[in-house]
Amino acid sequence: MNSMKPDANSQITSRDAVPDDVPALAALGRKTFSDKFAHLYRPEDLADYLEDCHSHAVYRDYLADAANLVRVAEAADGSLAAYLLCSPLTLPAGDPKPGAVELKRVYVDQPLQGRGLGSRFIDEALVWARAKGAPEMYLSVYSGNVEAQRLYARLGWEKVGEFLFPVGAHRDLEYLLRMSL
Repeated sequence: MNSMKPDANSQITSRDAVPDDVPALAALGRKTFSDKFAHLYRPEDLADYLEDCHSHAVYRDYLADAANLVRVAEAADGSLAAYLLCSPLTLPAGDPKPGAVELKRVYVDQPLQGRGLGSRFIDEALVWARAKGAPEMYLSVYSGNVEAQRLYARLGWEKVGEFLFPVGAHRDLEYLLRMSL
């Protein structure tokens, strides 16, 4: 998936992430998570989560592991507008099939939401998973994120479980979704 794909409507180009993207990935991850969810958490819980899950070191590690897929959508000015992260399965799935994978993150900057970037990245994630021969793909979605749940249902994902997701000392109810490939 190394090719650049221009989006004629918004001059957005998607491509594989590279090590030079690490600072922008960390910043975009922190911004998009905070834009959507910061109001739910105490500042110290949010800060702990962002450091644990959206630091430069975390993104360097994701990029260094060939088992992961990291794609970015780049605006005409070179800034990152969105990103996709897929990995081997780490979610608490009950009885996953061998080779199952995870759609870990699809983050789109707020000003560009609603333009199809997230759906396009989900399609790319499914192409990647099928090319790997994965039998199924999992993702988790916050129980209060009804918009995302509707999107995933429309795309054919099914709810197969629930678990508690840590954000600092806080725990959120997450829904575990699966798509058979």
